Amino acid sequence: MMSDLKDAERKNYLSYFDDGLTEIIAGLPVLCFGLGMVFDSSLFFIFSVLPIVLFWPLKQAITYPRMGYVKFAPERQTRISSNMILLFVAGLISLLLGILVYWGVQGQVFNFRNFMMEYSLLIFGAVMAAAFGLIAILFEVKKFFGYAALVFGAWLSAYILDIEPGIPVATAGGIIVLIGLGLLISFLAKYPLPRE
Repeated sequence: MMSDLKDAERKNYLSYFDDGLTEIIAGLPVLCFGLGMVFDSSLFFIFSVLPIVLFWPLKQAITYPRMGYVKFAPERQTRISSNMILLFVAGLISLLLGILVYWGVQGQVFNFRNFMMEYSLLIFGAVMAAAFGLIAILFEVKKFFGYAALVFGAWLSAYILDIEPGIPVATAGGIIVLIGLGLLISFLAKYPLPRE
């Protein structure tokens, strides 16, 4: 019986990731970061942080009115809260590290161009992909392992083909955002707002 309750709770918990918001919020920073490299504009780097702040307000505006607010077991609530904090910190660190490495390779911050030129794409690709892997592990959403592979594949392709990484990275972020938008449209159709 306890196992059935935990399975039901887990299924209900995972259904909160069917709205596509997680994909949109996770994909937009990748898209903005890629566009920042393409257009060599720090404005895109700044905007890449903003979607993370919008996650809970969007959840409360879109998901909860349609599915209701479920009070999970205290241990899951604690785990969700600590995971969100950990994910936010990890995402912020990876973003700042990426900007630092990108500027460093261009010789704008540190003079380690020769050292980083060879492997910087793979290093930051791994860091950015790790953020998606972290979402998959912490929140038990396995599809994010696929997004992690997509993001790392974008950086890897730039390294192998010796091309500007902004285009494949922005493409990977765009694909994730489009998947999220598709899921969101499907979610809104499946769960219309209840009538007053």
